[in-house]
Amino acid sequence: MTVSLNIGSSLTGGVRRVTNRNGAVLTLVYVLLGLIWQVAFYSAFVTWLQGTSVSATDVALPTVDVPIAVSAVVAVVALLLLQVAAIVSLRTFVGGHTRSIPSEYYTRNIVIVLANSVVGSFVYGLLVFLGSLLLIIPGIIAYVAFLFTLVYIAIEDENFIAALRDSWTLTRGNWLPLFGLILIIFVGLSLISTILSVIVSFVVSAAAGPAISTLVSGVITVPFSLLLLGILAEAFVQLRGDATKSEL
Repeated sequence: MTVSLNIGSSLTGGVRRVTNRNGAVLTLVYVLLGLIWQVAFYSAFVTWLQGTSVSATDVALPTVDVPIAVSAVVAVVALLLLQVAAIVSLRTFVGGHTRSIPSEYYTRNIVIVLANSVVGSFVYGLLVFLGSLLLIIPGIIAYVAFLFTLVYIAIEDENFIAALRDSWTLTRGNWLPLFGLILIIFVGLSLISTILSVIVSFVVSAAAGPAISTLVSGVITVPFSLLLLGILAEAFVQLRGDATKSEL
């Protein structure tokens, strides 16, 4: 029997899964990894610019003076660790843990799960892109139908093909409510994060310079990314009809 998605409870339940001790810890991890990734990526980018006709002094970005090979490797590693953090976050939120994160969430098939999450995310993006090339509607359907691909990979340790199939099965009959949920999330979070970014960037730029302002603006979006995972976890639990509850 198909379970109908409740948009309101998905939003409120998702917020509850994030606004607790574990959510704070995971947010801190995201922020630290995000800072490392930004500095490493910008450093590699500016070093690359130095070999072009564009003057690197015209670019206000937070950088460190290291060889491009070093900054590029650090950027890739940080990006992979952010993906691991997303896997751990989904396992934690779907499991309803609020006070502590089970150690197995960091280790259980993590290499295989990470590989499938990277490939699965690429395939998911490709399907959405190809659907959008045909018409906007197929692209939206692909986006919604395969929305829980990463969740299945993280929670069930599935390969990306099985995760795509199971996401399609889970979401059938709920494409419109899921589209409405995603629309609310992105409009709301984009509006809030944009306003915060503008305000903080103006203040920080005046106090610490444009480079630090760029760094801070990137960090502001981190909690919203985690909130999105929490809402997806709540919707996933709801559609599966799980009785998963948070720890008391």
